[in-house]
Amino acid sequence: MVDKGSLFERAKVLFLTYAGPLGLEQKYPGQALTTRLTTPDKSIKYRISLGRDDGSVQVFPAYRVQFNDDLGPYKGGLRFHPQVTLDEVTALAFWMYLKTAVVNLPFGGAKGGIAVDYQSLSMPEKERLTKKFALMLTNDIGADTDIPAPDVNTGAREMGWMLHAWRMSSGHYDRGMITGKPVDMGGSLGRAEATGRGVVIVLLEAARDLGLAPEEATAAVQGFGNVGRHAALELGRQGTKVVAVSDVSGGVMNEAGLDLEALSAHVARTGLVQGFPGGRSVGHLDVLTAKCDFLIPAALEDAITAAVSRDIQARIICEGANGPTTQEAAEILNRRGVQVVPDVLANAGGVTVSYFEWVQNRQEFYWPIGKVLDRLSTKMVDAYRQIAERAKEARCSLRQSAYEIAIERIVQITMERGVH
Repeated sequence: MVDKGSLFERAKVLFLTYAGPLGLEQKYPGQALTTRLTTPDKSIKYRISLGRDDGSVQVFPAYRVQFNDDLGPYKGGLRFHPQVTLDEVTALAFWMYLKTAVVNLPFGGAKGGIAVDYQSLSMPEKERLTKKFALMLTNDIGADTDIPAPDVNTGAREMGWMLHAWRMSSGHYDRGMITGKPVDMGGSLGRAEATGRGVVIVLLEAARDLGLAPEEATAAVQGFGNVGRHAALELGRQGTKVVAVSDVSGGVMNEAGLDLEALSAHVARTGLVQGFPGGRSVGHLDVLTAKCDFLIPAALEDAITAAVSRDIQARIICEGANGPTTQEAAEILNRRGVQVVPDVLANAGGVTVSYFEWVQNRQEFYWPIGKVLDRLSTKMVDAYRQIAERAKEARCSLRQSAYEIAIERIVQITMERGVH
């Protein structure tokens, strides 16, 4: 029986469900393929002792899971959040290597994090903690080994700190050892907004298949962090009316459409969505079940449960977060005819532009923003089209199609490289 509390076990069951029709054990007898593909290569767990500003010392558990590098160096973000666990990080690393396979990038999957209330720390404490995280991993990360990137509560600032700490520890400068850096430290133009833009790119492709024009559509966005905010702003630029938005504080709704620039300014000033004068305050559930055409869940895992899925009114759900829809909810939505663009495709824009950043760092030749965004669009549209065509031919969900494509790509290279 699967532990309902284990995100990784649930992710593994999902993988095995979609791998089943491929008949891997029958095609490759005696190769233990499903075990090899669902077992992490390395799990690193350690403690970080942080000297606080008041002279006290606090200890935090830290993790880095390197799941599979058959396609290339490990790649994955870092999240600093009180709820970070080894199980969560393992699941996210697992999804990352599937995600890179879906969009055909030469990377494997990894994830890392610290279980810490990061926002409660002072700026000097944040810097010390982040640099310690990098120092502890000096021998485990690098441009040809494992390339970290931002995730929950981390951004360009933290990536810059880590680059500096790794440089001082390793003794050499290699900008490609981390992505999502400040642009003047070798970061790529367009990286900060890449995940949100990527979500909208594939969402609008799915809308086109259903005959929905963006300028005639409405949308709700759960989560107004880096991904949700940029997705909302991009939808606004495409003419879509965003009618509801939420963050940890609650939600705000305006059926006539929210002024997204004013909302962004309000959040920058107050740190919260609630209290925005351009809409009325609503609960989190009201945003997920709002009457709209597009729904973007862009917060943490398991936001859309079976109970929530029955009340969703959107025609298309595009998963900006990792694992925002439970398997039971996904089955209900599929039966209801709600199109779900899965996370392994939908939020791959971030890792795609991270790949572009890595390429630019290796060449020390940097691209203008137009080239970055054009290549992002091409990569995401190509991946969506391949997945959508397979789903149509096989009469299956986009999620099943995406998983099958990813698994087939990884299996091919796994078998080509051998096991000895």
